[in-house]
Amino acid sequence: MTRNTGKIASIATGTVCLLAASSMTWAADVSVSGFIRQEMAFSLNNDENIFNQGANEFNGVPVTSAFSGLEITRDVGEDADNDWNLMATRAELDFEINISSNWDAFVKLRGFYDYGVYDDYDGTNYFEVPFHGDCATALEVCGDDYMIDMPSAYLDYNNGPLWLRIGNQQIAWGEALFFRVADVANGLDLRRHSFVDWASEEYADERIASPGIRGSYRFSDEWELELFAQQFNPTVYGNENTPYNVIFSAFVIQQEEGYNKVDDKWNSGFRLRGQLGDLGLQFFGVSRHNPDGVFRWTESNINPFAGIPELEALGGLVAETPFELDSIGVWTAEEWYNYAAAARLDGVTALDSTINEFDAVQALGAFAVTGDPSGTCGALGLNERDCAAFELDFFFDSTGSGFGPLRGHLAREYPYENVFGWGANYVFTGEPDTLLDQLVARFEMSYTPDKKFTSPSLSRDFIEEDEYVASLILEKYHRFSREMPATYMVLEYMFKSESDMFGRHLSGMDNDGIPRGEDDFHAVAFAMQQPSPSLLWRFDFALLYDLNGGLFVQPGVRYKPSSAWTIEAYANIFDSDGDNDDIIQTIEWADEFGLRVGYQF
Repeated sequence: MTRNTGKIASIATGTVCLLAASSMTWAADVSVSGFIRQEMAFSLNNDENIFNQGANEFNGVPVTSAFSGLEITRDVGEDADNDWNLMATRAELDFEINISSNWDAFVKLRGFYDYGVYDDYDGTNYFEVPFHGDCATALEVCGDDYMIDMPSAYLDYNNGPLWLRIGNQQIAWGEALFFRVADVANGLDLRRHSFVDWASEEYADERIASPGIRGSYRFSDEWELELFAQQFNPTVYGNENTPYNVIFSAFVIQQEEGYNKVDDKWNSGFRLRGQLGDLGLQFFGVSRHNPDGVFRWTESNINPFAGIPELEALGGLVAETPFELDSIGVWTAEEWYNYAAAARLDGVTALDSTINEFDAVQALGAFAVTGDPSGTCGALGLNERDCAAFELDFFFDSTGSGFGPLRGHLAREYPYENVFGWGANYVFTGEPDTLLDQLVARFEMSYTPDKKFTSPSLSRDFIEEDEYVASLILEKYHRFSREMPATYMVLEYMFKSESDMFGRHLSGMDNDGIPRGEDDFHAVAFAMQQPSPSLLWRFDFALLYDLNGGLFVQPGVRYKPSSAWTIEAYANIFDSDGDNDDIIQTIEWADEFGLRVGYQF
């Protein structure tokens, strides 16, 4: 599908929905609401996103080549210098249509425009991704700096114990804040403000909607069975050189081939919920392609010497490697190791994968380092790390016989998997006005057999492990004084056996270029909300702590002077103890003050 075809299809779908709503006004109850909001985030420090070209930690820094001993200085233009991480306008329109006693319809039209005040590198593209034409979802029109989509466009049918929802929709399962244990039906769209929006909204803006059908049947007052089938849509990561990008920009992610294998696939699942006395239970199972995907080396298919007869054959060989010759790639082995650590990759085995799995790399004279089968490292008197650095700089160092800076190419694939889980909740009763009275305890757990993960070596042989994920949630409304409304509080604990909160395998953690790995992942979260007596103000606080030493804190305040106007201010504060062994270090640079000013109608 071309970009124009996708736009035409999206516009046509939206127009049909809106015309249908208008044509039914004589027989249906139609309500329209919406808002327009200015969203902005001002940087609270002088740090820049190290995964982008304009903030690469080696820009302008002389580094000694392990091969030639000469100094090499990375030079790709001026460094980024940004005061603002985000400056955007959002508008939403909600159409609620009551068609009959059994049928209702809902359409949400969302528009988001980024003013592009964040400046990192030439030609920043905020929204275009090659999934549906040039856009991320089926009902989306987009450009470099804007997107218009329909995150909701569905019909609801209710008839006694039967409920159906047909159309474009999110499926939100699970109760955990920050953590996604049972919430496995949909991927996330991280293009707008990543996951660092107002924490209490959870993933309402990020969770990707997709066409599908969902229904439930209540067997009694205690038990309900829910089923769904929905078109697959991948998680959308921030594009390179955008404010919240977390993929090193020296990588090119080849999206099309992997997506084309699954663009017609559907996910499906069930959830059974019920009560056994005071104990609430749920059981669920989802059959899906993993929306987050896994990554591996792939051929660049770029001949750097095309059109030069005496070098074209050599360039054809280079095109069969995972690299292209590009100044925005990696310049030195030291840079290679530094960003391998930041990305939780293995600098030695990632090099070996390009050699062992690509004949063209061997044909160019490269040798595998691990195990040193050729004896080259031993002959040079080098350990594996230093030997790999020598070999890398041989190819990076254009002053010798190397090519120069090289940019790596990765393929993204979406493995099929089954996710099974269960959960329970219980409401405690105690003395009135005590912390235990009406305390809600929730437990969620999932099990994914033979789950595939990106290997720290970026090999096409993905890591395959059974993964267990669990969370324990304590939730409470408590009134500390008669003068103040009740305070809402939630405390959570999360455990993952194989990966961190972002899905990176734990074998890549504790990393200085060569990872030592972690056994499992543990994190806690806490959040609270306190309205003022007049409800004019609401004070929020959220905290996420990775037990390996990473902390995210978000204090916030909401001011609502009228039913139409809302002003929200918050701070995102990140702190990590380093060593590339926690989740916070990936985005530690992004301390910011956020402000949202909205008008609702």
